[in-house]
Amino acid sequence: MFSLRLQRKRSITRLATSALAIIAMSATLTPADAAKRKQRPIEVTAPETLSGPPVIAVVSIKDQRVTVYDANGGSMSGRVSSGRDGYETPVGVYSVLQKEEEHYSNLYDDASMPFMQRITWSGIALHAGQLPGYPASHGCVRLPDSFAQRLFPLTKLGMRVVVAYDDVAPVEISHPLLMKPTPLQSVQTATAIPMSYQTPIVDDQDSTPGYSPNLQAWPARQVELNALKSIADGKQILADAAIDQAKEMEQIVADKKAPRDRAAKALRKAEAIKKAADGLVAAIDKKLSKAKSDKATKRWTAEKERAAKKVDEVATKVAAATEALQAADADLQKAKDQAAPALAARDQAVAVLKEAKRKALPMSVFISLKTQRLYVRQGNEPVFDAPVTIADPQQPIGTHVFTAVGYKEGGNDVRWTAVSLEHKDNADYAYNEDRRNRLSDADTPPPTDVAEASAALDRITIAPDVAAKLESAVWPGSSLIISDEPMSKETGKATDFIVLISTEPQGGIKKRPKQFFRNDNFMSDSADDFYYGYDRYGRRSYPRQRSMFGWW
Repeated sequence: MFSLRLQRKRSITRLATSALAIIAMSATLTPADAAKRKQRPIEVTAPETLSGPPVIAVVSIKDQRVTVYDANGGSMSGRVSSGRDGYETPVGVYSVLQKEEEHYSNLYDDASMPFMQRITWSGIALHAGQLPGYPASHGCVRLPDSFAQRLFPLTKLGMRVVVAYDDVAPVEISHPLLMKPTPLQSVQTATAIPMSYQTPIVDDQDSTPGYSPNLQAWPARQVELNALKSIADGKQILADAAIDQAKEMEQIVADKKAPRDRAAKALRKAEAIKKAADGLVAAIDKKLSKAKSDKATKRWTAEKERAAKKVDEVATKVAAATEALQAADADLQKAKDQAAPALAARDQAVAVLKEAKRKALPMSVFISLKTQRLYVRQGNEPVFDAPVTIADPQQPIGTHVFTAVGYKEGGNDVRWTAVSLEHKDNADYAYNEDRRNRLSDADTPPPTDVAEASAALDRITIAPDVAAKLESAVWPGSSLIISDEPMSKETGKATDFIVLISTEPQGGIKKRPKQFFRNDNFMSDSADDFYYGYDRYGRRSYPRQRSMFGWW
């Protein structure tokens, strides 16, 4: 629901935007542009038919449509406006990294971006915005307002987002390479009826990324998950105790470091004074050597004696300061040696805790043809990587996303779906307006070619020890991505795998320069996008460039 503040701000923004658009259109638009913008009225969405939480969203560049799928085949779809020419929304594989219902860009004078769901930290997101009927953004995917509002509370952090050129729908798939869970041992399984796909680990979306499987229909797996969480709780207690002890030892080290730093400062000061005194003696020696009379010689000899006496005094201070520093160093090192076991125990306890928590999280696996390696992430953090064997490595394998959507066979196997990214259309990448006009809301995306996805899996061989590791961590919500591409540089801290298709335009990633305010940026089809109001430290930031229109 809109907050009162959001309703008021957006109403003002729309009113001001419309007024400015009327003024600016006659001055800035060509006749062709004006005709193009007559097609803008698209907020139509297909009826909502989701039967559970969303599993994956597929954005079609060609059809300017997004379709969101649940685990049981339900879907909801709506029109979009993706990145315009030169700022194309990059085709690839993403996931939801951050959500904010009321969000403002730090460019374009805090342009409103409601129901923002970020998919890259460099500035691409799904959000409500104007849909002129063609690609018009700077890389974001604009959604119809009502659709974005309806979708926002349904999605969870980590939901997979696929941006494809040709639209495609997920299909169910089985294959020996797709991980099965480790067989249940001692817990008797009940008759299982798959229910909802997943629920968040906690209500606070920003605190814990990823999913926690909803296992109400799979009691044996719920017992297994509860056991893992219980182990993690125990590790948390041990880690907290180790952290507290380490803090005490760190304080002891800090208490010893302060006098050591003072001793070091005192030594540096004494050495500087001695250096100045030595320099004075050297200068007097030079004067003495050039003395031409007994009076001058006597004078500089007396000066030298006084300076030498000063050097001796300073040398004594340097020696004392050196001794004090050595004693302080010894005390500090002793404290560090005493603290080392506690610090090591803390680091080990934290590592064990992280590992215990990871075992209760779905994993993401990425296999790259380019690097011939397999990578694993859990909780948006890297876990391990290993080499894989891919048959016919000189032949492309495509990009395929496989998602574990639930259990089957009494909880001893996993249901998987597949989505394959293809670009069958040889026409220019530019958006086909004739196709847009022909496309109706009743048109459904074609299903993924199961044979092609299976053929990609057929080519991959995973070492048995690596496969065993993967099978020990397969929960609903886990995924396997196969691609010709390497891991994108967008993959990093607090992200799942991000894979960009290098053969498609990547304008929204490549072109992210800060832009100065221009009046026409507030026209309804361009006032949005990039750099979403946060600096590199995660703090809210606002634009330095202010304009006469900054009030809206």
